[in-house]
Order: sequence, then C-alpha cells, then structure tokens
Amino acid sequence: MRESIKIKTSDYNFKFRVSGLIIRNNKLLLVDMDNSGFLCLPGGYVELGETTKEAIVRELTEETGKKVIVKKYLGVAENYFINKYCKKVHEISFYYQMNFIDNNITENDFTLIENDKGHNIKLDFKWLDINNLDNFDVRPSFIKKIIVNKLEFNHLIFEDLENKQ
Repeated sequence: MRESIKIKTSDYNFKFRVSGLIIRNNKLLLVDMDNSGFLCLPGGYVELGETTKEAIVRELTEETGKKVIVKKYLGVAENYFINKYCKKVHEISFYYQMNFIDNNITENDFTLIENDKGHNIKLDFKWLDINNLDNFDVRPSFIKKIIVNKLEFNHLIFEDLENKQ
C-alpha cells in the first residue's frame, strides 16, 4: 500500500488531491461524505509514485464502484480554506473531466460504503442539474464557476481563510 501525499503541521494541513467532474444529461455527480452537510466532487489523495491521472481513475473507481476513463484534463487549483475541524488547509487538486465506461448508467442517486485504508466512509452520491447548483452548498465553491465557464480553466488560486497570514 502506497502512502497518500498529505502533511500536517501545527498551523496547516497540506493535501495533494484529484477531483473528477462527471456530467451526464446536464447533471453533475457530487458526493456527501459521512453526512458532512455539503457536496463535493468525487476524488481523493494522490499516492506517492502515482500520477494524477492514475489517481483519479483509481479514486473514482473505488468510490463509485464503476469503471471510469479520463475524458480531459481541466486544470489545477490551489485552495486555502478552514476545514470542519477549524484547521487551515492548503490543498493542491488536479481536476479531470471523467466518463463512466458503461453508458447504461443512469442519473439515479446512490449510496456506497467505501473502505478507505481501514476506515468505512459513507458516500451519498447525488446527480444535480448544473443549472441549479446555486441552490446547494457545493465545496469548493469555485466548482460552480468552472461549470459556468464550460469547464475551461488552467490554474486557480482560491483563498477562503478569514485571517490568512
């Protein structure tokens, strides 16, 4: 088993992640992890020695239980935020547009339990109409901007820290 790329200090947590956008019939696949109260893109940590493309295929296959392929690299975002544990986070995440290999998958919401290195995580997947994303707490919030801009971006820096020093 390889190690995920993340660092914790007294001031910050650092994460190196990948996120996948799957859009079908004008609906975006989002996930609520362990009843967090907000929705995010499926994805996860890049493991040491793994490319971001390998990581996104592995993560989405693990999380959804379905085989996926990379359609297009979208960009990378540096995201600074405070997590649910009131800890400052510096995250670098690579974003990919993805497709399921099986075209017969429907846009029905579904729930799975993922065993992530010994921890069971409840994943509630939801298909949301991309025109109604403003009605939901989607994080990071710049995902809505990416959708509006027709998935075109190269590099974003997003800061959501109140007193970043």
